[in-house]
Formats: sequence, C-alpha cells, structure tokens
Amino acid sequence: MACCLKDELLCSICLSIYQDPVSFGCEHYFCRKCITEHWSRQEPHGARDCPECRRTFADPLLSPSLKLSNIVERYSAFPLDAILNAQRSSYPCKDHEKVKLFCLSDKSLVCFFCDEPALHEQHQVTTIDEAYEEIQREMKEQLATLQDSEKGHTEALQLLQRQLTETKSSAKGLRATIGEAFERLQRFLRERQKSMLEELETDTARTLADIERKIQRYSQQLRDVKEGVQILQERLNETGRHDFLEGVALTSERCSAYSLLASAALGPALCPSHKPS
Repeated sequence: MACCLKDELLCSICLSIYQDPVSFGCEHYFCRKCITEHWSRQEPHGARDCPECRRTFADPLLSPSLKLSNIVERYSAFPLDAILNAQRSSYPCKDHEKVKLFCLSDKSLVCFFCDEPALHEQHQVTTIDEAYEEIQREMKEQLATLQDSEKGHTEALQLLQRQLTETKSSAKGLRATIGEAFERLQRFLRERQKSMLEELETDTARTLADIERKIQRYSQQLRDVKEGVQILQERLNETGRHDFLEGVALTSERCSAYSLLASAALGPALCPSHKPS
C-alpha cells in the first residue's frame, strides 16, 4: 500500500516526487519542468504528445493541480510509507504508545498521532531506524573531526611543552654563563683595585717620607739661617769701629756658608711636590 501511494506521486519522466504538477487533457500528471523539457525536444511547431498514453495535442494548455500539489506537500512533510513501515518504539509517548518518527530538521522525535503535522511541514522526517543510522553517521563524522582536532591540539601542546623546556634550559645555561662572566670580571676588578691601592699606598708612603726628610733638612737649614741673621745683626749693632771690624772675617765666612747652604737647598724645595701615581 505504501509503495503504491508513493508511486502515484512520482513523475513518470524524472521518477521523483512531483514538483509543480500539471496536466493537459489526458488526466496524466507531470512536473511542469519535465513536460516542458520533453516537448522542447520535439518539432517546434508540431503536435505535443503525452509521454504515458502517447495521445497528441495540437496546442496543449498546462493546467496546475492544486489538490495534487497539496497531497505532495503533505506527503513530503510526513511520508506515509515511512509511517506505515515504522516499527513501534520501545519508548512510548508520554500519554500513549504510538508509531514514532524522527524529524532530522528539528533533531527531535515525532509522533504522527500526537504532534501537529504542520510543525514539521517541509521538514525532513524519517523512521526511527533511518534516523538512528543518519544521526550515527553524522556523529561519527563529528567524532572523527573532533579526534583530528584533539590530535592536532595534543601535538601542538607537546611542541609547546618541548619549546618551554628548551627555553627554560637555555635561559638557565645563559644565566649561569652571564653569572660566571660577571664573577670573573668582578674578581679581576677586585684584584686590580687591590693592586692599584697597594701601589698608591707605596707611592704615598715614599712621597711622604721624602717630604718629611725635606722638612727636617729645611728646618735645620732655617735654624742655621736664623743663626747667621742673628750673628749679622749683632755685628751690625757694634757701635765701635774697632769692635765692628774685629773678627769680621770669621763672621763673614760663617754668613757666606749659611747663604750658600740655604740657596742650594731652597731650589729643590720650590719644585712641585712628587704626587703618587
């Protein structure tokens, strides 16, 4: 019965469910597109025939069948052959057990007796078994896609983990190298500082000792000069000519010696002092 019903809704030209069914006088129906293409292959101004009964028509007028279009539309929403061939579900409806279908468009179970047909009109409705196979196929495809994505993400994470480990290791090695280099530099600077300070202390001590010796020598020479000054002043204070000239040779000799000694020692003392290098 189901097969006969579906056969009545098939176009004999394209062998598919009617699309815009029309007739033209012999009570046979065809898709408007199919019969138009069929006639376009015939003589341009010749008679038109019916592909089923072979009757010819001089100038046939294509008449749409609204009733047949409604039947096709209803059948497309709820294919009766699928309903009649459907098995009873082990999961009955909420209120009573009925034959169940599945709407692939809404991804939901449909009870032909409980649900409003208009809710799934123009939707893809099929049996539970066919829906199960279709959803299984779709989910397997989704699973394969997700597994490929999981594999790609896992490989990417593994690569990033390796890069993370390598970067940390490289940074650790570089950190150690920099630390060693700066430690050597600091050690060199400390040794250089120590050497320069020791050299400074040595030069300073030598310079200070030289200055101390000069201070002692010039202090002694200053005392000698003062003594000469005193002798000359005392000699000049003599009022008597005889007393003034008596012993003047010895006084003059001593004063000349003081003068020569002071002049010879005064030159180096006026030179710039030695500075530590």
